[in-house]
Amino acid sequence: MKPTHLKKLLINTIITLLLLFGVAVLFLRVVMPYVREAFGGLGRGNVIVEFHEHYSLDASVPQLIFDSQWLRREAVPIVELGGTEPQVYLAVSFVKNNIDPFIFWDEYAEALFISTLSDMLEFSLDSEFYLHNGVYKPLATPVFERNGELYMAASLLQTLYPLIVRLEQANNIVIVTSADEPQTMARISSQNAAVHYGAASRQITARLNEGDEIVVFPGEFDNSENEDNRDYVRVRTMDGLLGYMHYTNIRDLDTAPPLQGIEREWLLGDYINNGVHHAKIWQGDMPINVTWEAVYHVDANASLMQTPLHSSLTAVAPMWFRINEDGTGLDSVASKAYVDWAHSQGVLVWPMVFDVWYTQSRLMLTSREARRAVIEQLVAFAEAYELDGINIDFEHLSAAEGLYKIQFLRELAIPMRQRGIVLSAAVKVPIAATDFYRRDLIAKTVDFVMVMAYDEHWATSPDAGPNASLPFVLRGVENMLLEVPQDRLILGVPFYNRVWRTVPATGEVTHFRAIGTNTTRAFFEEHGGTWQWDEINGVYFGEASAYHEGESVVFQVWLEDARSMQEKINIFSGYNLAGVASWNRMFAIDEFWEILAKYF
Repeated sequence: MKPTHLKKLLINTIITLLLLFGVAVLFLRVVMPYVREAFGGLGRGNVIVEFHEHYSLDASVPQLIFDSQWLRREAVPIVELGGTEPQVYLAVSFVKNNIDPFIFWDEYAEALFISTLSDMLEFSLDSEFYLHNGVYKPLATPVFERNGELYMAASLLQTLYPLIVRLEQANNIVIVTSADEPQTMARISSQNAAVHYGAASRQITARLNEGDEIVVFPGEFDNSENEDNRDYVRVRTMDGLLGYMHYTNIRDLDTAPPLQGIEREWLLGDYINNGVHHAKIWQGDMPINVTWEAVYHVDANASLMQTPLHSSLTAVAPMWFRINEDGTGLDSVASKAYVDWAHSQGVLVWPMVFDVWYTQSRLMLTSREARRAVIEQLVAFAEAYELDGINIDFEHLSAAEGLYKIQFLRELAIPMRQRGIVLSAAVKVPIAATDFYRRDLIAKTVDFVMVMAYDEHWATSPDAGPNASLPFVLRGVENMLLEVPQDRLILGVPFYNRVWRTVPATGEVTHFRAIGTNTTRAFFEEHGGTWQWDEINGVYFGEASAYHEGESVVFQVWLEDARSMQEKINIFSGYNLAGVASWNRMFAIDEFWEILAKYF
């Protein structure tokens, strides 16, 4: 055979093999799924396995489906079949975990709170009345407790939240649909189409006929490594059964919110949507520059007024309102003269409400009456002193009070918004031990959240170290941004330094004092100190040996100066944050204001 003929034969053979391979792939990927599904799922089994049998469930216990998920670990719904139609009750824990993180059970007041930024609803157990912003109103279906769980009627929840709740009695399944989210409906395109428990499962939960309706969750495909299984999309039958169906059995997809075209009478005029950040009261220029003032007695206000406020400042936050000793109200050192003085310089006044000891904050936050008393005081103070804002700084909390703080902020936000008063809250940098602060919920309640990116080493720290190293500040901001939007996050920076005292002979380390930058420099110069730039921490490290109180010691400090401050302000600027807050004004040096003036 000639070489040219041999070459042609080889080429033709290769082409033929490629064509056969293409046809085989086309058959397996396109034709075979139709055949497999049309004949009951070849290799998958043809028998429908009833839902309760498949999962070894008690058929008398209602199951809960929320959108595309079967919530096996949530408290089961309660279904009462007496009367003209079944009554469904959902656990409050389900609502909190999946719909409204702000719903709150006050175990001390034995009351359930549901809130928006303009409405506060309060329900007492088994009561035929509830409170709406302090006004009693009748309640047809009381909140009740069963087996340690609180329950609310689905009929009530559907007047508060964008939910559609229905009971499918055939399978004893309660289906809850998020009615404000788009939902995809479709029709079945073939007879005897199988809904599988899983794409790779041989067992079938239901069979549907051509034209039957079905809910499709287009973004939820099977995750298995088998590529064939990825052609199966998650679906929910009209009687609540979840499973997977091959996409070839689905046609006429139509996506729209389930509430579209449905008229519903909302209890509060519209449905509650607590998952978003609502518009801020603050309508001024951004970013903002705030400084705190340390005020320990009322006469201190006059002393502070001797030093004019810097022109770059947006607001000043004096420490004026302290939780009193028994946690029942506030002690005040406020001054109307100070407010007028600040306003005359174009600076707003956002006084701080603060705690000193854990006992005080716990007593106040966990008492409904004390919370109300404090809020009434703050409203009266705001009106009497013509305040522009309120800054909350509760630092002495445990996990047990975390959600009580959120509830206090929710209660306070309502009268503050009504009066156009900016509400802000200061929080510590995120660490595992302070997760209970729920900074994400705070950000959905107040206008601004200040992260106090300092006290990296506190007065009681066992080791000497920087007050606010650059990695500490950067990490704090980045972690805060996981919970708080950048246009609500204010970076708190220190105007002070922590000086440490070490006894070389014993290794004992103690916090010596917290002082301003000029005072710190003078102290170290007096003791012959040396300075070296700490590239890692972004500060100057100072060290001085001295004979102090009868023993040889070494003083150390990680100095906040113009260079270190600029490094921190670069983080604020780089992340386009809402502003900067500084503690405190009287520790400031001129260089700090010169840096801030470039941005505000």
